[in-house]
Amino acid sequence: MGCFGSALDAVTGFFRTKQSAPSLVEHRNNSASAALVLVHGFTGDTTTWSDFIPLFLSDDLNTNWDLFSLGYPTSLRIDIPNVWSADPGIDILSIGLTTSLKLAPLANYRLVAIAAHSMGGLLLQRAVCDDSTLRARLSHVFLFGTPSAGITKARLLARLKRQFRDMSPSGAFISKLRKDWGALFGSGSSFAFRAVAGDRDEFVNGESSLGPFPAGDRRVVPGNHLQIVRPTSKKEQSYSIVAGALSGREIAQTDVDGAEVALELRNFHAAVQTLLPNAAKLDDNAVVTLALALEGLKRGNEALQILNAHFGSRKPASEVMAALAGRLKRQWLVGGLADDFDRAKTLYSGALQLAESAGDNEQAYYSAINVAFLDLMRLPPGSDMSASVKEMAIRALDYCQMSPEKQWKSATMGEAYLLLADLDRAEESYRDARQRAKSPRELESMASQAVRVADRIFGDVGAKRIGAVFGYSPK
Repeated sequence: MGCFGSALDAVTGFFRTKQSAPSLVEHRNNSASAALVLVHGFTGDTTTWSDFIPLFLSDDLNTNWDLFSLGYPTSLRIDIPNVWSADPGIDILSIGLTTSLKLAPLANYRLVAIAAHSMGGLLLQRAVCDDSTLRARLSHVFLFGTPSAGITKARLLARLKRQFRDMSPSGAFISKLRKDWGALFGSGSSFAFRAVAGDRDEFVNGESSLGPFPAGDRRVVPGNHLQIVRPTSKKEQSYSIVAGALSGREIAQTDVDGAEVALELRNFHAAVQTLLPNAAKLDDNAVVTLALALEGLKRGNEALQILNAHFGSRKPASEVMAALAGRLKRQWLVGGLADDFDRAKTLYSGALQLAESAGDNEQAYYSAINVAFLDLMRLPPGSDMSASVKEMAIRALDYCQMSPEKQWKSATMGEAYLLLADLDRAEESYRDARQRAKSPRELESMASQAVRVADRIFGDVGAKRIGAVFGYSPK
């Protein structure tokens, strides 16, 4: 599978829990006058919002809203022209969404709010454009990590699957959707609207998820592509955006929020102009946002000075540099810009040197394995492993041997063994990392990079084995 699997991974995440049949799940049906409907994304199912659901149901301020999850057919099965189509195109799925809303029990609600994830937001937008009766009933639309301007890498797979073709930025579906949406809602809509991006989304960048919409409708929340629809508490921004809007207690946007949006849209000047005058008063997340914007303007030294002044003795300089590099790495994985890659590698390399000088073995193995990862992903698919990648993997292992037992040490060892072509020891290390992991978010972070590396080196066999460690099954 090799190269092909890597392309799939870049577009979709490749591994997900097993797809359930298309269905409507009733989480609360008390015959209220309004309902919130949750829609999943590409290769997802009605469990995608499983962490959000209990938070919403236990929130006393949302008791006037019933709650449903709506499923539809989507998978990684490939279409074969003139033989079969594994899954419908997005235009057909949008009609299915409209149909479900016109049938009981959803037809009984005077008002409907819809929160959609990823590709689900595309079929929702198409349905809203095509059906005036749906527009009349809509009270709120929330799009989380939706590639509203398309996904560039979907072009690579457009011939293999209709849903990939529909997500291509230059394809007919996206072009028509943006034209129709602009014509209908260019001057505003009768329903409340929010487009939400994750600041660590590795699959849909901010230019696609936020760019097509007005500035006042854009939001950025912490998390990757899946985490943004899996809040673990009511205090998390991804929960507050939905629940707050439905109950009328939505928190107003701040200057920092606006800077986050500007950063996602790569409008570095706007972010710096907003945050730099108050650099001394910013919280941790806002300082990192400012530093990333400065990096984007080639003001890297200034960015590091601000970070080090802010964190002081709380965090070593190597950790601050590595955190900044991590954000740039994720931007490169999405957008493929060489500048993001170069800045990320420079920062990781610098963090490694500082950690080595300070005798910080944990920070040294973290930075070393990420330098190796970047060099691996820069290699052409199918090419032999470079000596520099192997050397950095060995370096990371050496620092692991001198570090205390932790989940990230085990995960790093697993990745290093993958880079050294030892699949058995990699699997063993990842099993230990999974046992030590403290939260689902840690597991998702581990699995994302682990499966990506396993697929690049071992192809389908390695991806399946490492994915199975984290409880994932390939389509």
